Amino acid sequence: MASGLTGSLVVAAVAGTVGENVGYYALVVVRTVRGHARSRRVSRLTGRAARAWATTWLAARSVAAEFGPAELVDSLLVRPVLLWAAAAAWGAHPLAWFAGKLAADAVFYAIAIVSLETGRRVILPDEGRVAGAAVAEAAVAEASTLEASVLEASATGLGSESQPEGALR
Repeated sequence: MASGLTGSLVVAAVAGTVGENVGYYALVVVRTVRGHARSRRVSRLTGRAARAWATTWLAARSVAAEFGPAELVDSLLVRPVLLWAAAAAWGAHPLAWFAGKLAADAVFYAIAIVSLETGRRVILPDEGRVAGAAVAEAAVAEASTLEASVLEASATGLGSESQPEGALR
């Protein structure tokens, strides 16, 4: 729409960046606020104002830690450039805009994943370790079960045709 109104691919690329950010972060913020509002950390506070302040602070901190670095790189450089480049290369066609968007999303999420993992270690060090320990425990238990199945199958002389599903070959 911005391209049709102005005839400028640059204006259209910037408008696309702004529009996508508004839609994306509306959902992210609502989910984050709801999650923090229901958390034990907030619900144990007394008074509506204290809970609202804690929810706001925790949500802002979470969103900034997870998406801040990715958003700076994405909004100020990557997304407008890739949207413009795709439209310049293939014309102001919806598929060109979509290709630019997908390329920008790949860069955004690569940075956001690193930020999320770093934030888990820095912002929530105890909870991150607990979650990591639970995942590691589950992986060890699953590997032990699988190893026992494979050892049992090989000890009884069963061929590969009768190995349990999921067993390593």
